[in-house]
Amino acid sequence: MIVNDTGKARRVSIVLAVVLGILQLSIVPNVAILGGRANLALVFVAAVCLGGETSKAPFVGFFAGLFYDLAGSGPIGLMALLLTLTGFALSAAGRSRVSDDPTASMVLFVPVALVVEALYAIVLLLFGQAESFVEVVFMRALPGAVLDCIALCLVALVLSRTSGGSGGFGGKHSSGLSLKGL
Repeated sequence: MIVNDTGKARRVSIVLAVVLGILQLSIVPNVAILGGRANLALVFVAAVCLGGETSKAPFVGFFAGLFYDLAGSGPIGLMALLLTLTGFALSAAGRSRVSDDPTASMVLFVPVALVVEALYAIVLLLFGQAESFVEVVFMRALPGAVLDCIALCLVALVLSRTSGGSGGFGGKHSSGLSLKGL
């Protein structure tokens, strides 16, 4: 029997938010590919909202996006809007959790990451914070989306290894019986 432990899922979400938030502030500004940086707020939204509750997803997306906006130099509210819509769309997709099916989650996440990064970069271009379309799309959005996908792979790997049977975050649901000693 699979039991959905919402308390454990909430604790895992909070720990994931804190860890990704610290990494967003400390490591991400120093790691770039062609000027594109990872958006760990998007990774957090995907990890929590994919297969999650549709009623909570917009709140998760909004606050993760607001954190990203306040931590960066872009317009405040843009990433909050994008991640609110993304969180709702991912939760309504009807897919399983990231840790339960990482491959299917990545297939769904890759176009989402490309769209979110491209929309954010194009709005930066419209606001005059970038110089050319080629720069924002090919030098920021695409490398950023690649880093987002790598980050989600790592998060999915960690979640599937560390929280087996955790009420939505676990990758291996077992009944507690082991055949190792037989």
